[in-house]
Amino acid sequence: MAIQEEGSGELGVTNRAALLVLTLEKNVLANVMKHLSSNELTMLMQGYEQLIRSGMPSDDQLMIVGKTFLETGFVNPTTHFKDALVMAFGPESADQILRHDHWRMISERVKPEALAQVLRGERTEAMAIVLAQLPARYSAEVLCALPEDLRADTVDHLARSASVPGRALDAILRAIEESFSASVGIDDADANAGPRRAAQMLNQLDSESATAIVEKIRAGDPKRATAIEQEMFHFQDFLKLDSRAQQTVLVEVKPERLALALKGIKDEEKEIVFGALPDQVKRIVEQEMEDIGKVPLREVRAARREITDLAIQMDRDGKIRLRVDQDLIG
Repeated sequence: MAIQEEGSGELGVTNRAALLVLTLEKNVLANVMKHLSSNELTMLMQGYEQLIRSGMPSDDQLMIVGKTFLETGFVNPTTHFKDALVMAFGPESADQILRHDHWRMISERVKPEALAQVLRGERTEAMAIVLAQLPARYSAEVLCALPEDLRADTVDHLARSASVPGRALDAILRAIEESFSASVGIDDADANAGPRRAAQMLNQLDSESATAIVEKIRAGDPKRATAIEQEMFHFQDFLKLDSRAQQTVLVEVKPERLALALKGIKDEEKEIVFGALPDQVKRIVEQEMEDIGKVPLREVRAARREITDLAIQMDRDGKIRLRVDQDLIG
């Protein structure tokens, strides 16, 4: 039974397969599972989870599966799949499969920065246990979002850690899920969500009104005001400033930091920045870009953030203007 994804269509192959499993007897479904690869089983579980979240299928969707398979009727979806897993692989292996899938869902639905924020108050041993359960790329992003002084200890514990009992892993997973407010969807569990929404609203105001509001916030909470400003002005906005404003900012930026910031941008955008540089500095930056080669995305983002933070500060000091005709550029 080969399971494939479809890029188009109201109901993809994986979703139809998920519908089909609800029509099969548990012993039949268990036998089917034994012939699936790990990737196929994961895809089937994803389709099943989506089906459960979206509710019972419509009549049109049921017709897609075919009358032959629907004559048996639907069963209780909350236990059917798990029971079949137990029959196919045994209780312990079934628990491991479901546990692995729950951790996968965390990596897909929670932003790395948000999970890192939850983990900051835990011991490094606990951080290591959590990172060990998550996909490697996602774990690396969470690690980079942790305070620098915790990273080495966490990796050290990860390298020395032994297997953790399933009950302990389940308790940790529940604690993580409960850490996110029930009033906010887990997809929105992002430390920057509030400042981002505030910035989107302030960007609709005239410059004077928006600045006054941010300064009022700064008087009580400087960090929150800075977070809002950073969401109001991004590196792409910097590229749209007039040449004189760019020159004023870039004269204070070290060539090696600018070289990092320009990594990965389009050639036409790069030329905009080069046009604001003296020829000698331009040549230095170009050479720096060649010498550093490939660099981690987080380093590029950090360099760009330095430039936009500098531009924001200069706007605050009256040295440049980030807005023209009362509208935020961008």
